[in-house]
Amino acid sequence: MKIKNENDLLKYIQKTICTNSPNIIKSIGDDCAVLKIDKGKCFVITTDTCLEGPHFTSDYLPNEIGYKSLATNLSDIAAMGCTPKYILMSLTLPKLENEWIKSFYKGVKKLVSKHKLTLIGGDTNRGPLNISIQVIGINKNKILYRNGAKINDDIYVTGTLGSARAALMLAKTNKFKKEIKFFSKFLKMPQPRIEIGERISNIANSCIDISDGLMKDLRSILDSSKLGASIYLEKLPVHPSIRKIINPKKYYECILGGGEDYELCFTAPRKSRSAIQKISLTTRIRITLIGKTTKKNVSFLNNGRLQKFNFKGFDHFA
Repeated sequence: MKIKNENDLLKYIQKTICTNSPNIIKSIGDDCAVLKIDKGKCFVITTDTCLEGPHFTSDYLPNEIGYKSLATNLSDIAAMGCTPKYILMSLTLPKLENEWIKSFYKGVKKLVSKHKLTLIGGDTNRGPLNISIQVIGINKNKILYRNGAKINDDIYVTGTLGSARAALMLAKTNKFKKEIKFFSKFLKMPQPRIEIGERISNIANSCIDISDGLMKDLRSILDSSKLGASIYLEKLPVHPSIRKIINPKKYYECILGGGEDYELCFTAPRKSRSAIQKISLTTRIRITLIGKTTKKNVSFLNNGRLQKFNFKGFDHFA
């Protein structure tokens, strides 16, 4: 097979390398691998690498790099409806700079303390800056997968969409400095939705974190569940400033195709609406119903009118 993109690479790996064994409940193809420990108890495991360029740029402070490197991993655990417990970190540094290192770990510690994590190992090397983190979590309730969506499920997202992408788009201009500063916090310091993931775990049917853009990540749920969807564009939760300052021609690319939101997208039965509203009120985090699953095809509707798009989400090799 010819490997043209990230999905092709994953398919090739799955065909070439053994990816399953009796104790593995879920291997490649979701936000985390799931390993059975005991009856009803599992480890959920994820790993991510952060590199200068695709994940952070030279304007990031060291504490922001440390924070974001861990936050992106924790978001995967949240998407499984589980609780993070342990982390392993491999850090490659071009040289030892005391102030940089202390600031970096200050960012890591912010999330370690908040979520009561324990660093249990890793590796250090010398070379171009590279941060690889593995997070191990456990399930308290049901584990959420991408392939669990049911026909006529409601589709929800947490928080707002497009804020991280807006920061990147605005950075290319010489205007809107105040707005760039505001939206940069969504890009550099995303909030892993751990508590919401835990609370929806017995309510939702499927879940994914939005790292590559809603359009691509929702498609992962739909393809895995063999379903379609109707998405109501007027319902999408977006910060009011985005419509004012983003080029109208790039607006939907920003909120549908922009990655790095690290919000949760999940599906749940209609009967769970009041329970989900209660979770939103309890956590003080916005949860918005944006559509429903259908038998096939994905339709984007703007106040009932069909709208088509020709952009896709993020791909490392596109």
